[in-house]
Amino acid sequence: MDKTHSKNQYLRRGSILMLTTFALGFIMAYAFNVALSNMLGPVDYGDYKVAEAYIALGSLVVMMGGSRATASFLSKQINDGSGEGVWEYVRFYIVLSTVLSLVLLFLIYAVHHYHLSLFPEKEYHPLIIASLALPLVAMAALFGGILQLAKHLNLSFLPWRIGYPGLRLLLCGGFFLIFGSLDDFEAVALTLIAAFLIAVFCAYHTLRLGLMPLKRDKNFVKPIEWLKISTPMMMIIALQTFMRQVDIYMIEFQLDEMSVGHYAAAMTSVSVINSVQSAIYGLIIPLIIPTLESGKAAIIQMNRKAFFILLKTVIPTFCLLGLFGTQLLSVFGNDVENTYICLMTLAAGFCIYGINSASVLWLQYSGQERWLMYNLMITLGINATLNYILIPRMGIEGAAIATSLSLIISTIIVVVKLKMHLGFFPWTSPEEKGEVESA
Repeated sequence: MDKTHSKNQYLRRGSILMLTTFALGFIMAYAFNVALSNMLGPVDYGDYKVAEAYIALGSLVVMMGGSRATASFLSKQINDGSGEGVWEYVRFYIVLSTVLSLVLLFLIYAVHHYHLSLFPEKEYHPLIIASLALPLVAMAALFGGILQLAKHLNLSFLPWRIGYPGLRLLLCGGFFLIFGSLDDFEAVALTLIAAFLIAVFCAYHTLRLGLMPLKRDKNFVKPIEWLKISTPMMMIIALQTFMRQVDIYMIEFQLDEMSVGHYAAAMTSVSVINSVQSAIYGLIIPLIIPTLESGKAAIIQMNRKAFFILLKTVIPTFCLLGLFGTQLLSVFGNDVENTYICLMTLAAGFCIYGINSASVLWLQYSGQERWLMYNLMITLGINATLNYILIPRMGIEGAAIATSLSLIISTIIVVVKLKMHLGFFPWTSPEEKGEVESA
């Protein structure tokens, strides 16, 4: 009873903190994007968004899922306060992310040097600088995962959600005011500085709280075992991220930078739904492993709570986008009418996916990582194919339709798999006949 009360109290307080953090983070990110789009102009802003998407996706790849797998390997050490082996785990993934980032840097430099261009040549300069940010963003995510497990949600999410866009706004705005101009290369370089400061902040607080004693524990070194779990998790997160970014790459390839800027405005606006989803993820992940160990009845109860928290937050967010979408888009100075249609098309898919998104967590942490990975690969293939067909015919609206349909298809498949694997739907009640009895 005490555990249930404590968990409910954590969910109530955590929900307020996380939703407030992500709401403020969205406002800060929105302010940064609006300011940057006006400082850079549509073409350079489109180029910056390509580099930003590369940082987001690349940092996931080089970390190989280590930040998400902390819940699988470090829960016991963090919860009992011993911290045994945490440094070994962090050390391994820091080295791995640094090496892989250097490999990507070399590959991009080689492509640029030998003129094997997929994008206009000048865009490789920002991507080269962006490669230096990959290990920093990855490290910040890793330390954030440890702080999250220790239920220091403020230290885990405030720096990244509010501090990162806030620092970029200050740095880019200050640079623009001092020098009178800003281009995409300079904006990416300033993003690198912001990523460094956030990584240092997260590392400092992880050490300050005693969550990562700097001592070796060679008995805990299990890189093969870690990678077997973390690599599919990396693929899941990377594929989920790429699902939201493949449009930008394909618009860049099939249309022009101005179209990328218009689409980026719609995607930036609709990302508020993803922010709500991520907030609830951050709240639930520390409870996933203990809940899975507590039996089916506890899983169903937590699953239903997560579903209704998402339902009560995602749907109002969707409605607010519908009401104020044109005003949000107008600050970007875009073709508001066409971009609004794109925004609401994207919002429909993100809404349906977001409401049912807790299903992904239960599957991910109950041994279905590879299934999720293959499912997302198929869904991504559908998305890319639809983009290839629809973008030349419908422009950015076609890209929005492709992503929205892909998200809806993915949601249906995941919900059916949850029922087949664990025996319940996202909305299943513990009191429903047969569920508790079978627990």
